[in-house]
Amino acid sequence: MRGEKTRLRPTVSLVSLGCAKNLVDSEVMSGLLRQQGFALVDAPEKADVVIVNTCAFIQEATQEAIDHLFAAVRLKQSGRVTRVIAAGCLPQRYGREIAGLLPEIDGFVGPGSVARVPEAVRKVWQGTRVRFLSGTHTLYKPDTPRLLLTPRHTAYVKVADGCDNRCRYCVIPSIRGPYRSRSLRSIVAEVQHLARQGVKEFNLISQDTTFYGKDRSGAYDLERLLKQLVRVAGDVRWIRILYTHPGHFRPELLDMIRQEPKICKYLDMPIQHINSRMLEKMGRNITGTQLRRRIDYIRAQAPEVALRTTLIVGFPGETDIMFNELAAFVRETRFERLGVFAYSAEEGTPAARFARQVPLSVRHRRRDRIMKMQQAIAAELQSRNVGRELDVLIDEKQNATSAIGRTQFDAPEVDGVVMVKGRRVKPGDFCRVRITGSWAYDLTGEIV
Repeated sequence: MRGEKTRLRPTVSLVSLGCAKNLVDSEVMSGLLRQQGFALVDAPEKADVVIVNTCAFIQEATQEAIDHLFAAVRLKQSGRVTRVIAAGCLPQRYGREIAGLLPEIDGFVGPGSVARVPEAVRKVWQGTRVRFLSGTHTLYKPDTPRLLLTPRHTAYVKVADGCDNRCRYCVIPSIRGPYRSRSLRSIVAEVQHLARQGVKEFNLISQDTTFYGKDRSGAYDLERLLKQLVRVAGDVRWIRILYTHPGHFRPELLDMIRQEPKICKYLDMPIQHINSRMLEKMGRNITGTQLRRRIDYIRAQAPEVALRTTLIVGFPGETDIMFNELAAFVRETRFERLGVFAYSAEEGTPAARFARQVPLSVRHRRRDRIMKMQQAIAAELQSRNVGRELDVLIDEKQNATSAIGRTQFDAPEVDGVVMVKGRRVKPGDFCRVRITGSWAYDLTGEIV
C-alpha cells in the first residue's frame, strides 16, 4: 500500500463538489497544499490522499457527496489510496453520521478550517485521525495561496461568506454561520493580483452579494466596491455580479450595471416564488408586489440587462392556484435565464416541519412544467440574436477551426455557450462574433 511508503509528503487529489463558493474553498486548499510542498494529482486513484470537498445544501448534493466519499473509500479498500478526508459542508452538517456510515474516512475538515487542510493531510498520513470542525467559514486574504481550478482567464471572487437571511428552507446559516464580509481592501488587492496573472473575467460571489458590507459598516457597500474594481489596472474586461437578493436590490446598483462598460449586463436575482403567501412562508422578506415592481423597474430602466433567476416549486402549502400564479408570471416576465428546484425538505430547517408537505411527484411535475415553458421562452429569445454581432470570451479550443465561448450574458457553468467557428483563437481571447444559429440555450457563430 502507498501508506506504507516513508516519504514525508504524500500525493494529494482534491475532488471539488457543489457551488462556485465551494470551488473557491477548493482553490484555497489546493494553493495551501502546493505552497507547503504537496504534489497535486488530478486522478484520485493516482493519489495517496484523497480529499472530497463536499456540498450539503440539498438532499441531491448530499447524496452526490456521499457517493464520492464511498468511491474514495473503495479506492482505499483496494489499496490504491491510503487516506481519505471529507471536507466542506457535509462533515460540518453530518460529521457524526458520516463517521458512523464510513468509518474508513480518516479526517473531517469543515469550511471554517480550510487553512488547516495541509495539517490534516500530514496528520492522517502519519496515522492520526483528525476532526477539524470548529468555526463556520473562512474569509481568505489576498495573499492566501490559491490555485485556480477555472480556466486561467476567469475567476470567482468570494466577497463574503455565511448568511443572515434565514430563509426557512435553507441550511447554509447553520453550516457556515452569519454573514461576514471581506474588507474592501482585501477584495481589491486580490483582483489586482489575479489581473496581473492574466484573469480577465471576475465573478463576484457570496450567499447574498447585495448584502456586502452591511455587517461591517452598517451600509450596503457593493456599489463602492464596484467603483474600485472597475479601476483595477490590467486587462479586466468583465465583472459579473452573482447571487443578488431582491430584497436588498437598489437602483444605484442597476445604474452601475448600465453605465459601467466593464460590468456585465447581467443580473442574477433568485426570486424563488411570486406568490406573497409563499414568499412569507419561505422567509424571503419581500412580497410578490414588491418583486413585480423591482423587475418592472429593471426592465424599464435597463432592457439590455439579461435577468437570471431561480425558483422553488412544491414548497409546503403551495396550492395549484399558487403554482399557476408562478407559471403565469414566468410566462409574462420571460426571464433570459431561469432554473427551477423542486423543494427539498432539509433536516433542521423550519420548513421541513411545516404542515401540508407537497408530494414529491407533484414537486417534480411542477418543476418540469416550468422548465418546459422556459425552454420555449429561451429558444425564442435566443433566436433574436441571430444576425447580431456579440463579444464572446473564448473558454475552450475544440480544434483548429472551432472553439467554445460565452457572451457577457452567460455566467460560467450555469448558462449557455457560443460555438464559434474561426481560426487563430485561444482561451482567454475576446472575439467579435456574428451569430448564425441558435438553440434553446446555446448559440453558434463565426468570428467577424
